[in-house]
Amino acid sequence: MEIPGSPELHQLALMALDHGAASAENGPVIPFTVEEDSEGKRSVTRFDAGTLEASVATAHDHAGESEAARIALCFDGFVTLDDGRFDAVWVIAQDRSEEQALTFYQRYSTAHSAQGYTVIGNAGYGGENDPIFGTDEA
Repeated sequence: MEIPGSPELHQLALMALDHGAASAENGPVIPFTVEEDSEGKRSVTRFDAGTLEASVATAHDHAGESEAARIALCFDGFVTLDDGRFDAVWVIAQDRSEEQALTFYQRYSTAHSAQGYTVIGNAGYGGENDPIFGTDEA
């Protein structure tokens, strides 16, 4: 299966997944965005609004107002696959030129699990998502 999106978007999403998965070693991931401008310069912003839901909503609002060429929003969650339910870091990423965002995930086991913290397998593609950039509609 060919995953939609530009190579630049894929690189941004993988970088955000790697950063999120590394952060998961120390406990729940604080939601963050990675904004990338047209020259490839990146900036990371974290969002800690007290709860995971509020933090993700705040990050999503921030992403909607971003002027970036592409953006990735990363947060902690779960993924259910044929072989079970796993802790996972999720990324919603979008190129400004695209109408839809794409989702990616990276499974991991927590430090409190029997095997301790470890990244499980490769990153996965979760499919299309609603756009995260704000719309230009009046």
